[in-house]
Amino acid sequence: MIANLFTVAAPAPARLRGALADLLAVPEDAVDVADADGDQEGRHWEAPVLCTYRRLPPGDLALELDLTVEDGTAGRLTEGGLARGLAVRAGSSVLHPAEVELPSAYWAATPDGRSVRCRLEALDTEDDTAYRVEAVEEPVADLPDATVETLPEILDREPVGTPLSDAVLAGRPTGPVASVEGHLHYGLRVWERLCRRLESGWRPSGRYREDLFRRDLEARDDLADVVGQAGEPGADALRSAVARLDRVFREHTEETQEPPVAHRATDEAADRKTERWWWHRRPRNVPW
Repeated sequence: MIANLFTVAAPAPARLRGALADLLAVPEDAVDVADADGDQEGRHWEAPVLCTYRRLPPGDLALELDLTVEDGTAGRLTEGGLARGLAVRAGSSVLHPAEVELPSAYWAATPDGRSVRCRLEALDTEDDTAYRVEAVEEPVADLPDATVETLPEILDREPVGTPLSDAVLAGRPTGPVASVEGHLHYGLRVWERLCRRLESGWRPSGRYREDLFRRDLEARDDLADVVGQAGEPGADALRSAVARLDRVFREHTEETQEPPVAHRATDEAADRKTERWWWHRRPRNVPW
C-alpha cells in the first residue's frame, strides 16, 4: 500500500515510528522513518514499512508523509484506516485524499476517532507549498480557523443514481448547454438527483444545503420551460418521467407558507416562482 498523508502537528520521528509499529502490529525496527531532506544512505530500505516525512512551510499542516507498507503488513488496512489509526496514536489530525476526483477534497482523521470532510487549499510560497484547511464539515479541535460548513462541491460529486433520466435521455442528442436539449439533460438529471436524495433520506451523506436545494428547484423551472419544446421521438416518455419524479418530490415534501425565494432578482422571476408549486414545498426531513 502507498499512502500520502498530511499531519496537523509535527510528531517526532520516534513517535511516528512507535505509532506506525503499534498500528501495523510490527516491531519498531520494522518501521523506517526519515526526513526527506536528510541523509538517505543509512535508511533500512528493506523494511516492510517506509515513512518519509517532509516538513512544510508555516500553515495549517506541519508534515507531509509518504508511506509504503508491504501488502502482507498492511492487511486489509486502507489509506483512510491508516490515517485514522495514526491520528489516534500520534495525537494529531491526519489528512488523506477523498475518493472524489477533486484536488481540494480531503478527509481529516481526528485524534478522537472521527473522519471529517475538509477542503484543502494549496498556498504557493517562495520556496515551497504551504497548506490551509479552508473548511471542515464538523469542528476539528486542532483546525480552529477552518470554517464549519457542508461542502457543496462534495455534495455535487456524491454518487446518486439517475436511472429514470438515463433511460429517457439515452436516445436524445445532448446539444449545446444553452439549447433545449442541453436544458433537458441538465434539468432532468438534477431533478432526479434531488428526488432520489429525498426518498433515500438524503443518502449517501445525510446532508444537503438549502442553496443547492433552491438551485435544484431552478432546474425544475428549466424543465417546465423546455419540456413542451421537446420534439419526438420520446416526448411522451420525457413528460411521463417528469411526472413520476414530481410524485416522488411531493411524497417527501410538505407545503410551506414561506416565501418561495429568498432573493428576488426581478418581479418577473418572482411571479414565475410564486406560480410554480415546487417552490412552495419543503423537505419533511430538512437536512441543513
